[in-house]
Amino acid sequence: MLFICFLFDIFAQNQNKYYFCSLLMSSLSNKSEINATAAKLLNDKGLYSSVAHCAYYACYQKIKHIWLHKQGKTDLELETLGRSKPRTGSHEVLINEIGAFIKNSGSKNFIEDFRVYNNNILQLKRLRTKADYEDTLFDSSSSSKSLTLSNEILPVLTKYL
Repeated sequence: MLFICFLFDIFAQNQNKYYFCSLLMSSLSNKSEINATAAKLLNDKGLYSSVAHCAYYACYQKIKHIWLHKQGKTDLELETLGRSKPRTGSHEVLINEIGAFIKNSGSKNFIEDFRVYNNNILQLKRLRTKADYEDTLFDSSSSSKSLTLSNEILPVLTKYL
């Protein structure tokens, strides 16, 4: 407890949320928090296409955290599963696996959680793909939609950490 109080004191003095969080969370959870914050900051600065990237990876890193730490699975298991589904990308495989995990969890509100997750994660993935790879304008409306989707998905994922 003294160690945590000392760390909190460091946090308060430096106002460095990410240093404090990195000591208490997995690297993926920490990266997710950083990407969520970066998405908001980028949106505020009008760097819209980068918002979708950060908003998506904030969610994807939490998804990967659930796979590795909550389910206790490995990257090798994910690779093997991906090879068994050659027409499905690695992100989509993991997205589907975590969707099934939520759906079959039996947790309170799991049906609503699954609906929110399932309805939003692939929309966010499409926006990230558009922002990162397509030769089209990614405007403030698309950026805001990315943030909204991420803000709906992240609380659901956090319930399953």
